[in-house]
Amino acid sequence: MILWRVRIEKTRRLHGLVFDFVLLAVLAASFMPSTVAGEEKCLVCHSAATPRGQAPGVDTAALALSVHSTLSCLECHQVSGDQPHKGQRGVGCGKCHGQAMAGYNVSPHVKGRDLDPASAPDCATCHGSHEILAVDDPAAPTNHKNSVAVCTKCHEDEHLKEEFDMIPDPDMIRAYESSVHGVALLAKEDMRAPSCVDCHGSHSFKPSDDPDSPVFKSHIAETCGKCHAQIAAEYTESVHGSMLAKGILESPTCTNCHGEHDIKPSEDPRSKVFASNIPVTCNACHSSETIVGKFGLKADRIATFKESFHGVAVELGETRAANCASCHGVHNIYPHTDPRSLVHKDNIQATCGVCHEGLPEDFARGTFHASATDKSSGGQFYVRQFYIWFISILIVAFVLYRILEYKRRVKRVE
Repeated sequence: MILWRVRIEKTRRLHGLVFDFVLLAVLAASFMPSTVAGEEKCLVCHSAATPRGQAPGVDTAALALSVHSTLSCLECHQVSGDQPHKGQRGVGCGKCHGQAMAGYNVSPHVKGRDLDPASAPDCATCHGSHEILAVDDPAAPTNHKNSVAVCTKCHEDEHLKEEFDMIPDPDMIRAYESSVHGVALLAKEDMRAPSCVDCHGSHSFKPSDDPDSPVFKSHIAETCGKCHAQIAAEYTESVHGSMLAKGILESPTCTNCHGEHDIKPSEDPRSKVFASNIPVTCNACHSSETIVGKFGLKADRIATFKESFHGVAVELGETRAANCASCHGVHNIYPHTDPRSLVHKDNIQATCGVCHEGLPEDFARGTFHASATDKSSGGQFYVRQFYIWFISILIVAFVLYRILEYKRRVKRVE
């Protein structure tokens, strides 16, 4: 009886060992590189140890860590599977990634491949080949921060610019790295800052002159609004935004005032919206003969500002002096007849009161953007005329005096 129990116990232990062995084998298989049916056949020629000049080798260790580790070779590679199949290099990414492929097929990248397949990017150029990682993996080339380097690798290449005239100037692309967005993402590692694909799109991006592009002029505010929602909402209601919504493409949008790839913080003296640079930025449109003539705007707005005390102070570098944005607003600019406008007759006292405290109630009755060369400016014109004549007479009288004095001295010497 005791012998029988010993035999039963040994049998149980043996079964337990077999079960543990099977379990370990299953677990080990789940962590091994994909070796689905047929893959061993591929690795006969395509192993990492394959001599150069023969079939391309595959790094199975990298493949095991990729997002495609469970796929077989023939699920991606469109080859016959028979040996040899030299020249059959098709990779069917679109079988699984149909939407991404559809976008890529209408992008400038695929058009570039029609011109030069060796230079223009394909899927592997950006994502990698066998070592593809998920976009949320910090080591992935398409990770939010790393994707900038993927794009700039080609778009900062001077040689590619020479080959493809349609791509943007490399200097313009390079400017992103020192911009407010580039510094925040690349130097400060603020993952909220936009990379290239946040503005341009990824697979289905389009050139800026394509009406469907997220960086086409009428879509830029919406694109910027993904991060700057409140500002975009103010702009949309403004005179500039409402005109652009009506299809008037001459109306400025975010990039006209702030720049494109070279956007700087507003407190940076190099910024287009730095206090002393704002008149220059506004001047680009408000002194343009084409825009002023087409839309019946007053062409003297910037010129009269420069004549004013504020304008002279700004020209001399005084950043505390009022500029265009100080009076008219920044993103919330409205016509002066709109009650929401900062320069509406009911709001001027409050607007000026930001800098000038204790203004009288009749302060708003004054004339703004008046030119001393125009009679309609009233006293300003006549005071200017008085000083012109007064100073001119003084100069003539002084010259005449010196001439007479010179003649008198000559006669005295004689």
